[in-house]
Amino acid sequence: MTMHPKVGLARLALLCGSLFCVAPAAAADKPSSHLLPPAPALPALYSWTGAYLGVQAGYSWGQERTGLSDTLGRAFNGAAFRQSSDSALGGAHAGFNYQAGSIVFGIEGDVEALDAGETLIAPGIAARVKRDWQGSLRARAGFALDRFMIYATGGAAFTDFNYHLHDPATGLAESGDRSKTGWSAGAGVNFAYTDNLILGAEYRYTDFGNVSHAGRGPLLGLTVRHEPTTHALRASVGYKF
Repeated sequence: MTMHPKVGLARLALLCGSLFCVAPAAAADKPSSHLLPPAPALPALYSWTGAYLGVQAGYSWGQERTGLSDTLGRAFNGAAFRQSSDSALGGAHAGFNYQAGSIVFGIEGDVEALDAGETLIAPGIAARVKRDWQGSLRARAGFALDRFMIYATGGAAFTDFNYHLHDPATGLAESGDRSKTGWSAGAGVNFAYTDNLILGAEYRYTDFGNVSHAGRGPLLGLTVRHEPTTHALRASVGYKF
């Protein structure tokens, strides 16, 4: 059958139009070469896990109640005092932290030099009580906010008291030392200035309970009793390995 020329031309035009419609659609399905690059990965949060060591310095203060008594009937028959034991302090510390999520557990020990002392003068007797070092071994529990951490701490405290007793009337004197264990607790904040450099500030209260020393030489019978408690503020710089 012979096709009319006009019908053939119409079919050809329809076929060409279909091809032009399909070509842009196919091109639209191809991936664009102008897509944005993927977003950079977020930096990892700071990890407090690891060992560290550092130095600290600060100031301690307190009011101690001290009593003197004599069981041998000397001219001095007893007195009670309240005196300050303020002192600058400084030393070193070392510890280890382990982080689980936002919670940080750790243990820390420190040792410090200080010059805390008081002189008590009563009729017939003089006594001086002095401390020149102290240390502690404590647990720590903290909450980390990336490079900031707030924490609480508590544990055992150690020191040594030096006693010097003197009778002005006779010139007799004697000295003695007494080691004592107490407790210390407080709170603080740490900031990781770099991955290794740690800055800190801390407050602690320390209590050594009741301490006594009795003369055993020329001042036999003289007893010093006191209740040493202190508050302390410290600033620290540490290095985390």
